[in-house]
Amino acid sequence: MKIYQDENLLKHPINSAMAYSWAAINGNWKNSVVIALALLVLSLLQIIPFLGLIFGVVQSVILYSMGYWVADRLKWGSDVESFRSRMRDESERSIIFEFLTPAAGFYVGFMLFSIVMALITLAIFWLSGGFEMVVQLQQPLGVNVTPEQMYAFYAQIFAFSSPAILFILITSLFFGYVWPLVYGYALQQRSFTDAINAVFMLFSTTFWKASFTASYFKLVSIWMIVLFGAAILMSFTLAAFVLFPLFILILMWTVYFTSIVSAEAYNMSDDI
Repeated sequence: MKIYQDENLLKHPINSAMAYSWAAINGNWKNSVVIALALLVLSLLQIIPFLGLIFGVVQSVILYSMGYWVADRLKWGSDVESFRSRMRDESERSIIFEFLTPAAGFYVGFMLFSIVMALITLAIFWLSGGFEMVVQLQQPLGVNVTPEQMYAFYAQIFAFSSPAILFILITSLFFGYVWPLVYGYALQQRSFTDAINAVFMLFSTTFWKASFTASYFKLVSIWMIVLFGAAILMSFTLAAFVLFPLFILILMWTVYFTSIVSAEAYNMSDDI
């Protein structure tokens, strides 16, 4: 479904996503600094017991709101430079608050989706005898256990838990692959309820089929490689507190990059 003007988003999606992500930051440094400071404060407040959970939720919703904002503003420009020039007229309030409602809906939807997947995993764990394994773990083998008994004990643990572990691995890989397309669809929603419902398109066979194309596979594969590189850089910045602002900057770029790639994935899919 073609929703963006810039043809480079289709021809060179990764390079374009990188360029637009950087333009979203350096197109208006004042906004970027204010938002970075807000994210930094929210990160520090998360060390407060109990209240830290609330600040963590607020930060997550703001990050999703930033993703909604950049995907929406992407419709404005015919190229990166026109997009960057429009950033001068933006305010930090619009970046954070304009799409707060669908962003909150998407966050709630993702939490509900996570609960559903956790319940399915627990059901598989129970059906495969996993709870019997828990009972056995509470009974120590003793000091005189033989190597054969030890091997049999751990082999039984693996047999009980392997179906649930296999389910987690397969679904994580599959839903991680389909995620950009579903997120790109969610970024087009504007109501709390629609954003919640959009998350559950992860179960939609229509989205599954739309993701099995060579262009989508290439896009998602490179996106994952870039995210892996960004994650490594972010881990290095956590080594020293003075580098934490750089961590926030990379985080902002990653949020924009992921949102733009997801919007591109939806933009190139004609079957949805």
